[in-house]
Amino acid sequence: MNEGTIAILIQWSLLCLVWMGSFDSQLREMGMERRRVLAVLCLFLISSFVSWKLFFAPIQVSLSGTLLPLFASVILYARLPKAGRRLYVLWAMGIAVMLFWLRWLFFTDPILLIWDERVIVPGIGVVVALATSRQMAVRLFVLMLALPMADALYTLHFWQDSGVCSLGADYAQDLLWSGISLLGLVSMLWTAIRRLFGRREAEPSHSDTGR
Repeated sequence: MNEGTIAILIQWSLLCLVWMGSFDSQLREMGMERRRVLAVLCLFLISSFVSWKLFFAPIQVSLSGTLLPLFASVILYARLPKAGRRLYVLWAMGIAVMLFWLRWLFFTDPILLIWDERVIVPGIGVVVALATSRQMAVRLFVLMLALPMADALYTLHFWQDSGVCSLGADYAQDLLWSGISLLGLVSMLWTAIRRLFGRREAEPSHSDTGR
């Protein structure tokens, strides 16, 4: 599959799921409106199709792969609890360094790739983001800031060897949206489990109904 295809498919799928209301509980938790999230997803999808880039010779910066995720993380930052904002930023930077090191390790020793890198790297990022906080906004902020920063570190590190410095390329977008989709999937499953067990706990027992 061509690089960037996974990102576009995930964006389109999330657009449909948000439109159908599958993420309404998560959006309410973050204090976001469905129509605004749909507008943001449409912007990501359009920019991914068109592949807009800004050129700061000799550096290329992708709109959908770098600038829009950073802009979205700034919006999420404003919704975080004021007491822990700086800590969450530091946590995201730490995750970015860890993911950069992980990608560097896979590059230097490919035998460690027991699965596709586009699954392993975002998966580890999601696991660490889940351990950061119970709030969905914090988890999404940490992930959307850490993955683009990790890609920037990785690209700048191999700049001299590759001769190309393209931030937020198609492969980086695959990593980013694989992480976002995995985080959304885990959140949906957790919400469904809580509702299931909540309903069971709410149901009266047979001994109570017989009284």
